[in-house]
Amino acid sequence: MAHDISLLLARILMAPIMMVYGAQKLLDINQFLMNPATKRMMEALASGATAPIWFAYANGAFQLLSGLFVLLGVKARLSAGLVVIWLVPVTYFGHPFWAGIRPDFNEAQFYKNLAIIAAYLLIAAMGAGRYSIDNALARSGR
Repeated sequence: MAHDISLLLARILMAPIMMVYGAQKLLDINQFLMNPATKRMMEALASGATAPIWFAYANGAFQLLSGLFVLLGVKARLSAGLVVIWLVPVTYFGHPFWAGIRPDFNEAQFYKNLAIIAAYLLIAAMGAGRYSIDNALARSGR
């Protein structure tokens, strides 16, 4: 029982970081488009072209929905696994302290993101636990 309560608490504590930042991006899409991390990624992948608006909205929607899915325990393993895959380039492009880009700020953010990756990786590996929609559906035979 403590295991399942721990998984529930972990999901409750993990989900807001994705949901809040996803909602903020959807409400102000320029927050994504003008972000230095987005610009660095576009420089590396698209010769500095501006990120397409659809990509910005998709990014915000992904964050909001993946956080909500993990919170509720809906397709939690898949959702958490996708967050891990998404966070790797976000962390690399977003917080390159090793390149001398605001090392005082970015080093802490880089290591914070590693901890977030670890938390989502655990849900991807362990599932959402007993107190989840995934578990309720599995028990009902769906």
